[in-house]
Amino acid sequence: MLEVVVGYDFTCALAVGGEVYCWGENDEGQLGDRTSDRRTAPVRVDVPSADGLAAGFRRACAATEGGFRCWGTGQLGDGTAHYRAEPQVIAELRGADALALSDGHACLRRGAHVRCWGDNSRGQVGNGEGGCRNLREVCPGSRCLPPRECKEAPLPVGPKGLPAVVSVAVGGSLSYALDETGRVWSWGQTGMTLDFGEDNPRYRPSVLVGSSAMVELQASGGHACGRTAAGELWCWGQNAFGELGHPPPPLGGIEDPSLVEGLPPVRAFAVGFHDTCAITGAGGSESVWCWGDNGYGQLGDGTRERRHRPVEVRL
Repeated sequence: MLEVVVGYDFTCALAVGGEVYCWGENDEGQLGDRTSDRRTAPVRVDVPSADGLAAGFRRACAATEGGFRCWGTGQLGDGTAHYRAEPQVIAELRGADALALSDGHACLRRGAHVRCWGDNSRGQVGNGEGGCRNLREVCPGSRCLPPRECKEAPLPVGPKGLPAVVSVAVGGSLSYALDETGRVWSWGQTGMTLDFGEDNPRYRPSVLVGSSAMVELQASGGHACGRTAAGELWCWGQNAFGELGHPPPPLGGIEDPSLVEGLPPVRAFAVGFHDTCAITGAGGSESVWCWGDNGYGQLGDGTRERRHRPVEVRL
């Protein structure tokens, strides 16, 4: 296999010949096989030869010669959120070099430019707008919540003030981009806001301070990590399970970038929902290290113990 991507409850893989296979839950068409049947073994997705994949919450896309073909449920940049049980070409994604899908929003990179769309209730599209507002007053004593109207961008728009970039990543209600100098830019925020306007600085990109220059960037539901040219791994965001590589603080909260200690130089890494893994070494001496949540044995160390520091996985 050339590439494997993981959505919320399904997995897709890209074979050497360009074939795409998916398996797992399929209640929203996320396997692209024209059914809603759960698959415990890989099924082939009917797309032309692909050279890249992207997966998000119940939707996936394959990069083909004719553009990105997408399937599943959720906003895919064409102004709709329709159910797609089989791959369809999304005209608005033509010419994109990379695509990043999150729960409710997504971003693409076309050359050095970024475009984002979808849920914008926390400013994750980066166009200077965002938030929600109640359509009527809260019931006395907060016994009921009124309906809300939230910002969204059904078609791709450009984040304000973002310079030329080399990569883009999305996770949860946040978006990130890596510029040509290695700086990380971020926009969006955690937690629901009723600020239905344009004056929140998190509604547009700003430089993430406190980290070294990066050459690679990845994000997931609540945290993100970046790798430097020297192989250092820096992570930030939520750390309830130790996914940043150190014990969580007593009161929790969102943490600034910090170096993951105890790792040899990192060559590649992957960011899960509450866990992180890295590959170190080369030339037959590679090692895999993982840390964070381990309630289902996802760290592969033979236990179900949560790990706040990297542990080596014995393969």
